[in-house]
Amino acid sequence: MSPIYYDLSEQFLSSGIKFRYYGIARTVMEVGYELACSPADVRFVVFSPAHDRFFEVEPRIGANSPTGACDPNISPEAKPLRLRYSFPQPHPVRDALYPLFRMIVKRICRKRWERAVPENSLREVDLSGQILVSLGRPKMMADYLVAMDNQNIQMRFYPLVHDMIPLHEFAHPSQSMFARNFAHDNRIVISHAEAVMTNSAFTKTELKHFSASGHLPILPPVVPVPLPHELRKTDETVEITIPDKPYLLGVGVMTGRKNLECILQAMVHLHNTGRPVPMFLLAGAHRKRTDKYLERPELAPIRDKVQVILDPNQASLRMLYQKALALVIPSHMEGFGLPLGEALWLGTPGLAADVPALREVGGDLAEYFDPNDPTALASLIDKIHSDPKAHAAAKEKIRSNHTSLRTWKDVATDIIATVSPAPPRP
Repeated sequence: MSPIYYDLSEQFLSSGIKFRYYGIARTVMEVGYELACSPADVRFVVFSPAHDRFFEVEPRIGANSPTGACDPNISPEAKPLRLRYSFPQPHPVRDALYPLFRMIVKRICRKRWERAVPENSLREVDLSGQILVSLGRPKMMADYLVAMDNQNIQMRFYPLVHDMIPLHEFAHPSQSMFARNFAHDNRIVISHAEAVMTNSAFTKTELKHFSASGHLPILPPVVPVPLPHELRKTDETVEITIPDKPYLLGVGVMTGRKNLECILQAMVHLHNTGRPVPMFLLAGAHRKRTDKYLERPELAPIRDKVQVILDPNQASLRMLYQKALALVIPSHMEGFGLPLGEALWLGTPGLAADVPALREVGGDLAEYFDPNDPTALASLIDKIHSDPKAHAAAKEKIRSNHTSLRTWKDVATDIIATVSPAPPRP
């Protein structure tokens, strides 16, 4: 079998603590770790916009990595500026000035690279005819696919698509620039793919829907590779203090699609009906819109019950899960829903919105509610907070079914099987 080149560009181009433990960057590093530990011939690359080329890297793995899993082992000082390689629509002024901007940005990127990367320490890789697996964001992939096209380099490209959520904005009269760029980038990614992997069966359904509607091109074979439940233990130091009082946990929940509003309104309902209100710990990046929403007058009775835990590392996140009464994930839509899986992996009950992707993750081990009905969530919170037998039964059900939960190794194994010489079936 040909070697598998695994793309760590997501970590290189988005280096920083804020993105280290969450979402797509997290998926890239965890699968990278498992591929590095596998017997398969896997090699690791990053794309450099300074050179419009891929370079092979020797990633730091496990305890040697600052993430505790896998990172490309390139100084953050080499991180390039990003300027899109292509656009959804022509624009006369922008297109006239773009070559000049591109030249300036490329020069800055080259200087950063030369200062931070020892000369000849990384080998350029010609990926013509080679297998490239990428789990990054479509905008990162689209940039280097355009660069490869400009050099007539054709790869055997296997991307993993995480969600189609921004495309739902096409249902509204005013399409945001982000949605237009997202659709454009995904069209590039799909049109170059030998097969497309998805992080869930739901995302496969989404791809088929938007391909049929004309928002995306005709699809190659689409293979679901569901993400795992596992949250690996690392050697990091726990950097937070856990409250003594019972608390609910939210991970990366914000207003809007992630539906923080539902949790806070459920807490207000419990207060207004005379029921006990547990604390709510919100873990993730700082969001100004969260701060603004919490200032609303109607939230005054429960505001002191809300505590924000900024950017916890993986060891801290594990402890937050383990000590929580339950995880609450009220999203109107998800591509997968890692926090629900992680909570279940650590034996913590999950209260999840009744949407397809979260049903796929939680199965019959989680409790579900209508994300448009805060009173339904309030009822589940009250039960798990006020009924010790119900809480113990939920934890026991999870414990007795732990062997059914997926690991990061399962994901890596499925990816290797997908890119094996036998082509996948649609």
